[in-house]
Amino acid sequence: MAPQEARPGIHLRQATADDLGFIYATERLPGYELLTGQWSHEEHVACLARDDTRYLVASPSGGELQGFVILQPLADRHEGTKIKRIAVTTPGAGFGQPLLLAVFDWVFAHTSSYRLWLDVFTHNGRAQHVYRSVGMREDGLLRQAYQMPDGSRSDRLIMSILRSEWRAR
Repeated sequence: MAPQEARPGIHLRQATADDLGFIYATERLPGYELLTGQWSHEEHVACLARDDTRYLVASPSGGELQGFVILQPLADRHEGTKIKRIAVTTPGAGFGQPLLLAVFDWVFAHTSSYRLWLDVFTHNGRAQHVYRSVGMREDGLLRQAYQMPDGSRSDRLIMSILRSEWRAR
């Protein structure tokens, strides 16, 4: 599928199996083991084939891939669409916010979802700042809901944006 200009300056397209090397490498960048989940190549292959999942990759206009998102489930009639994973190649460089806005546009244009949501580790303040800056609100806290690589437990904050809030932006 050819890249589409999702937002000015952002090309967003559905990922293919050829993009899994990029996705796999991005989620393994130094420090990401404390910020996001990491799947094996086989887990990504299986997930990419699921009907209720979409992988999207993004680049700046005319540039190389700089981020990806995994949406799963895609348009659950009760919970909506979950951003299962989102990552950029250069955190703090300003690509995450426009990527997230492009994902909002894609989800609300291509699914019937009323709600787009995610969970974020409570120790990931940079991501929380980005999510709030684009209109996501806190829904609740999952206490000790993730086992970190060192065996410790981490809280996860649930955040979301509703279709009506996206339209009002």
